Amino acid sequence: MEQVGIDMNLLWSRIYDVILKTILAGEHHVMQAIKKNGMHRTNCFEILGFDVLIDSDLKPWLLEVNLSPSLATDSPLDHTIKSTLLADVFNLVGVKRFDRKKESLNKIKHRMKGYYGTKGPGGGGGANPRRTAGGLATGIQGTGLTSQGSALGGAEGSVASAQLLQMIEKYITENP
Repeated sequence: MEQVGIDMNLLWSRIYDVILKTILAGEHHVMQAIKKNGMHRTNCFEILGFDVLIDSDLKPWLLEVNLSPSLATDSPLDHTIKSTLLADVFNLVGVKRFDRKKESLNKIKHRMKGYYGTKGPGGGGGANPRRTAGGLATGIQGTGLTSQGSALGGAEGSVASAQLLQMIEKYITENP
């Protein structure tokens, strides 16, 4: 449209003006509903779809506002536009990507700390119901590490701990 001499910045400015005036006109009703439901204005959001018609004088006219616009995609362009829209919405709302692998590794590390106590392997970090007088009763579940016939204090505990950490680090590097 710029090739035909149409000022796109002016056109978008007019469209934004129509959208902002529409939102401001409905703000009172939205705030009443928020107060009625006991919510705060920062803990909810809504995706709105604005249908705007542009006349021959390049004046935008609001046709309707959709409270639940369709996010179904019928074409690659539609998919690109709507996926970008959703990514922007999630970024604005503050949703963060959940990394299941990282969370699993954090759980393993946390369990390992609890297993060995607060002072690390062989450090005597308090009583642990899974630790026996002869060391680890069955090893660390799912790791293949077992006690080597004696208490996992001192060097043997450090070896088992080091083996587990190496396994975790190997898993991280192989599964980014």
